[in-house]
Amino acid sequence: MISMSGVDKHFGDLHVLRDINLEVDAGQVVVVLGPSGSGKSTLCRAINRLEPIDNGTIAIDGEELPAEGRALAALRADVGMVFQSFNLFAHKTILENVMLAPLKVRKASKADAEKKALALLERVGIANQKDKYPAQLSGGQQQRVAIARALAMDPKVMLFDEPTSALDPEMVNEVLEVMTGLAADGMTMVVVTHEMGFARRAANRVLFMADGEIVEDATPDAFFTNPTSDRAKDFLGKILTH
Repeated sequence: MISMSGVDKHFGDLHVLRDINLEVDAGQVVVVLGPSGSGKSTLCRAINRLEPIDNGTIAIDGEELPAEGRALAALRADVGMVFQSFNLFAHKTILENVMLAPLKVRKASKADAEKKALALLERVGIANQKDKYPAQLSGGQQQRVAIARALAMDPKVMLFDEPTSALDPEMVNEVLEVMTGLAADGMTMVVVTHEMGFARRAANRVLFMADGEIVEDATPDAFFTNPTSDRAKDFLGKILTH
């Protein structure tokens, strides 16, 4: 479903992605872990070309992503993205936020878009908030709206870039529950996160990144109980002892 081959990315002199080769099968949930500055978010953002790359190719469901233009926009519509900040339209209601892309991009009818949006808000547990505006919701609720909005496009792939890191601790679980449900339903997902419990519970694979490289690619069980690299051992030692 996702194929990255020989992908390189520089920010000036900084080599943030180094020869990344990655295949993600349909229905797989891949969690990307690693220290700050290891290239996790850049990897996630490169998958739908929010971050342009210097070398290599990226394909979604067998179609190579062009660098720009209408074809890129069409392929991007198949890739849902959920960010650390919720990026909702403040002047639109929750329902309108979720309806917008299907109306504008997929050219859905208003009735169809509304029916689908209501079903998705139900799925993420906030249908009762549909007429409110983003500012009237908690951070956890806003992030669930953002997930519903991404799902409204019927994406083939969902990318999550630290979706819970801006949330108060008590709101994290409500968002992770929605994501765990998506994983159980067979959505192809790439998730950059610090939530180790989610990685253990929902991931098929854990990628560990350091210095712009994928250092380990293992099952959660193997990664958490028996990491092979010193970098991963060091990382887990710092995280799991707290």
